[in-house]
Formats: sequence, structure tokens, C-alpha cells
Amino acid sequence: MTGRARNKINILILYAFLSILVYAAQASAHSSSKSHNHKSSQSAPEQLSCKASKPSLSVKTATTRTKYIRTKSSKDLTQLHGGGGSSVGGLGGGEIGFKTEGKFEITEAGGKACVKLKQLEVTFYAKPEIHIASNFNRSTCEHNAVMAHEKGHIRILRKFVREFSPKVKVFLSKYVYKIDPAIGPIPKSQVNEAQKKIQEQYMSKLEAYQNKIMPILGKRQKAHDSPQEYARVASKCSKWDKKLAQ
Repeated sequence: MTGRARNKINILILYAFLSILVYAAQASAHSSSKSHNHKSSQSAPEQLSCKASKPSLSVKTATTRTKYIRTKSSKDLTQLHGGGGSSVGGLGGGEIGFKTEGKFEITEAGGKACVKLKQLEVTFYAKPEIHIASNFNRSTCEHNAVMAHEKGHIRILRKFVREFSPKVKVFLSKYVYKIDPAIGPIPKSQVNEAQKKIQEQYMSKLEAYQNKIMPILGKRQKAHDSPQEYARVASKCSKWDKKLAQ
């Protein structure tokens, strides 16, 4: 029998024009599995062999097209992250995280089962989004200036995902030899739980790695929000006060 189980961790980061917002929300998604039975040649629980070789590991990236949101005013965006003494004209960033899918081999005999992880597929993903304050009509100077700045944040995000994807694989590869890829013999009723248990060991490592690398992304994004950059954007247009007061 084969089975699959999926899991997910993510972090949401938005960076602001004229102010910075860092909002993190982490959640472990539920684990589910779909299995297909096949007849086992083993006939007794004591014949079950739960030894397994190390699973194969693959890491890929997936970055969606940028989503543009224009439903909130500058006041709304400013309140969203607590103000800070300046008005927010836009936010750029989005969700970034890991999704895993485990492929398992399940051998059954006499009411017992062995669960073996055969392949682990990791996706390092990002879902970029840009918020532009509704104060700025499209094609206006202020709208275009904010948009250009926020697109800079998105470029940094996309580059970060591409850069760190191979590093994620190097990091996880060492745990392929340390984490036991098999559980059993166990009651057949515990197969789904065993799949989840094996996969969550990798997810905990990914979560720790994510916590380690996110400050790197934060530092790069903060550098983009330099006083010089803010001054450059502000100098592009002359009606900021009027538009932000709307």
C-alpha cells in the first residue's frame, strides 16, 4: 500500500512604504493521507520487516504572480500595523513558507502495519502581494511611486526564495540520515498517525530553519526601506499631503 501525507508552515510578512510592518503567523496544517491497498505477501505480524532505507528528498520553489490589493485607505493600512507616526501608502511582501508531501510505503499483515517514508517533497513557496492605499487613483504620480517602491520588496522576496531553495535541501539532507523513516509494527488503525509523526519531524526542522533565515530576509527588506529611498520616493510627487488626507 502507498500513502501520502501533506503538511505546511508559513509566515506572512508585509513591508510598508513610509513604515515597516512585520506580521508573522505560523500554523501547522492538518495532515491527511490517501491510501491505495494492495495484497501483501506477508501473513503474520512477526514476519513484518519495518526496516527502511533513507527516503529520497526533493526541494522545489513555487512563487505565485503578485496579487494587487487596493481596498484599504492609507488610514486603514496605518492602523493595521499600529501607526508609528507616519502614514502608510502601501505594503509589499506576502506569505512565505514550506509545504511538504510525504510518500509512504505501508506493509500490512495480521492486523499490524509498517509505515515507511519513501520520498519527501518540499516546496519553498511565496505568495507576493502589494497593498496600495485607495487614496491614490491608478496612474497618478503617487500611485506609481508607491507601486515602484513596493515592487522592489517583491523582487527581494522572489530572489530570496530562489537563493535559499538549494540551501534548504542541503540543510534537510543531513536529517535524512538521522530521522528514522519507519514506524512499526503498529495497529493498522494508527497508520495515519504514524505518517504524520514521521513527517512532522522534518517539519520541525524546517520550522527551525525558517526561523533562522527569516531575519536575513527582514534585514534585506529593511535596507530597501532606507531614509534615502523614502526621500527619493517622496520627491517624485507634490500632492502627498492632499492625497493622504482624503
